[in-house]
Parts: sequence; structure tokens; C-alpha cells
Amino acid sequence: MQEIINVSLSHRSNHLISQFYNCLEPLLYDADHENDVFLNQSVDKVNKTVSYTPRALLWDAKLGNGSLGTYQYVSENDHVDSLKREDDKNVLNTAQTVQTHDRIRKSPYQLALDQGNAQLPKLNDDIAQYWSDYSKLIYDPSSFNLLQDWYHDSEHQSNAPNFQNLHQVYFDKYEVGLEQFKERYSNEFFDNNLHLQLEKCDNLQGFNIVTEVDDAWGGFAASLLMELKDELPKVSYFTYAWNKDDVVSLKEPIHSTKTKFQALCNKIRATISLVQESDLFFPIYADSKKSFWQSTGETVLLFDSINSIFHGSRKHSSTDINVRKMSHLTDVLTLGESKRNIVSKLNVDHYTSYSFYERLPYYKNSKGQSSFTFTECEIDRVCHDKATKFHFNTYPWTNSDTVPESHRVCTEAILGVTEKSRDVFKTWEDLVSRYFRYDSDREELKDNLATISQEYEHGFYDDEDSGLDM
Repeated sequence: MQEIINVSLSHRSNHLISQFYNCLEPLLYDADHENDVFLNQSVDKVNKTVSYTPRALLWDAKLGNGSLGTYQYVSENDHVDSLKREDDKNVLNTAQTVQTHDRIRKSPYQLALDQGNAQLPKLNDDIAQYWSDYSKLIYDPSSFNLLQDWYHDSEHQSNAPNFQNLHQVYFDKYEVGLEQFKERYSNEFFDNNLHLQLEKCDNLQGFNIVTEVDDAWGGFAASLLMELKDELPKVSYFTYAWNKDDVVSLKEPIHSTKTKFQALCNKIRATISLVQESDLFFPIYADSKKSFWQSTGETVLLFDSINSIFHGSRKHSSTDINVRKMSHLTDVLTLGESKRNIVSKLNVDHYTSYSFYERLPYYKNSKGQSSFTFTECEIDRVCHDKATKFHFNTYPWTNSDTVPESHRVCTEAILGVTEKSRDVFKTWEDLVSRYFRYDSDREELKDNLATISQEYEHGFYDDEDSGLDM
């Protein structure tokens, strides 16, 4: 068994992980399918039942879990007003209830799930505001981690968490996230929840880190990943980074707003750190015009396809279904060049790209209007007509009713390391040189961006200045 733990940081990331496990849920009814990679199996010998909990560590701000209580499926007494026994009357009479916010009620979908209804309501933006509104699998209490001083904004979901629910100071700076994890959460996280998850693994092969990079979650993830690698240096680390549109992708003036400029600064710093610490880095586009439920329900086709490589059917031999380790995909996509690890081509069924880098303009001195492809692989979920190291045959895509109806077909995914990453990092290098005039890390950022961009150069370039005009 080669277990993989999903570490999800931010509300958007938790939506994606929920969609992923919802798509795995139908496979639990397939006796021939290998489920132990992403799910922990518990056997009740007395009742002769088997249950599964996700191998996951979810980070969110307070209120981000919605109606889901940490011990909801363990204890019935999460709340004072749920005590019903006669000998608890004194507790009820003397207890003081401090209400900090209105209780979040369960969604109609989650109520129907809890009641075992065969007919589930159709999801929409209104009843799927929280990832827990439609999560089908039951998480172990050790999966949940909360930012103690920061609150999720339910009215403005795309906003970063705010301090003490006052809507004045936001979790929106790379440095804040970096410091918060290191100073406040590191010791407790490693000693408790991470340790409990690791105890459930026989032979851990790696982690999927899913995070935002436009706000403080990027710094939080960078700090967590650096310490995680120090603790477990011999396993694989794949980072899936959510990128929102910025002034570069939108072709707006750099200082169009202070908020957009700050988000770009966060993105550059977080990306550098995460690329340096990851075996593979996937820059995913986060569509802010769509709800978290809808956008992650679309992106899960890519995330599920990549991770379908690492588990499959017990009844098929490796020649039929290529079940590989994370390290094998890393070797295929980097061809031994470990520093060329940004997977900038992220296509599903050829025509749908989930890559944020594909949305950015070409650098001024790029050669033509196409990017050289260093390496590419195909994840085949239907035909299984090839058997090479650049072609992975996996099990058919399993739909979930929580995925939007417009995205319930997936036949293949194409992953590639391309020259496009050079355009991105050269553009960022110019921006840092021009606009980070008084930043103490300006020269370090420029050096890092130049070093990374060189890894994606192919052939010769015109050395003239880019003339970037923003």
C-alpha cells in the first residue's frame, strides 16, 4: 500500500478536496478497486462492517467548516442545548452560553444525506456555499485544523479570512501566513493531527498540497511545506496552487488598485517558495466569477485524473492499468531535471485548460506564439490503447452528482512541462525590478525568478529589453 495524504489550505481548496472524495465514493462499492491510497480503512469485527475516512488534513478559518462540527459523528453533545438527560439539568441551569455568531444550519443536500434519502436535491450556488454542505464522506476529527483568530466571510466568499470577524484586517499578506504557521500552529499541528494521520499509514508515498497563492494562505503553505520536508524528506510533494486573475493576466496597469498589486506580490513570493520545495508544481486557474462549488467541481476532473494514476483496480495487471507512484510521474515530467518541475500544460479532453499560466501573455522576446514542450504525458481514462511511460491507463472517470452537469465527462488529461513558464517568470522578474523598489527581498526575488526562468529556456533568445508597459 502506498498512501497519499491530501493537505488542503483555504476554503476553496477544501471544496476541491470534498469534490475529489465525493468522486471516490462510488468506488467503495467496487470490491475490485484499490481504495486504501486515499482512504483509511477501519474494520469493525463485532458488527462485521468496514468504514473509510479520507486521508486528509483540512485547514480553514473559523466558520469555514459550515455546519460541520469537529466531533459531529463522534459525540452527540457538541452543544450545550443538545444535552437532554435528567442529570444534566444542573449543567443547563448553571452553564453560560456565549454566542459569537449565528449557528450555521445544514444544507438540504446534507440533511438528505444524513437521513439516507435516495433522492438528493440538485445542488446550486445557494445550497452549496460551504464544502461541508455536500461532503459525502465522514472525516476523522484529526482532519480538521482551524485558524484560531481568523474568520471565514460567508457573505463575500472570495475574500481572505478576516481577523476576529471584525472585517478590518484580512489574511491577505504572504508574510502574515508565513509567520502565523511558524509561530502559532507548527508544533501543535506536527505533534497532534499530522502525527495521528501518519499513524494510519503503512507506507506513505507523499502529500498533495492544495493552496491559494494570492493571499496569506500562500505563505502559510510555504512555511508548512518547508517544515514538512524537514520532517519527512524522503516522500513526494505535489503542490496544486490556485491562481486568481491578476493585473498581468487581465492586462491592467500594475497599480490599478492596491489590493491587486498586493495579491501579485503574494503570488510571486508564494510561487517561488512552493516551486523550490515541491517535486511537481501545478499552477491552477481559480475562476473568481464562479462559486467555489462550481469552479472546483470543474477542476476536480483534472485533480482526479492526475491522482487516478496512483490507485486503481485490483483485478487488472500493471500492463492494463498503470498504477504508479508519485515519484514515477515526477520522473516522466521532469526527465531527471528536478528543477524543471512546473507543469504548465493542464488540459482535460484537449480543449479545456486549467492552467493559469496559459492565461498570461507571452514575454516580449519570446519566439513566436507557441511554447516549446519539454515533456508531455497523457492520462487515458477510456481507450487504453497505448502502453508507454508517457501514457497512463487509468480507471474510467467516476461521476458524482456534486459535479456540475456540464462537466461530467472526462476521457483523458494531458500534462506537460513547457516553455510557457519562462514567459511567466521573466515577466515577474521585470515587475520586481521596476516596482519592488523598497522591498528588502527585491534582489533575492530577482535572482530566484531569473534562475527559475532559465530552467525553461529552449534555444536562443533576443536579449533586448522586454519593454513591458503596464
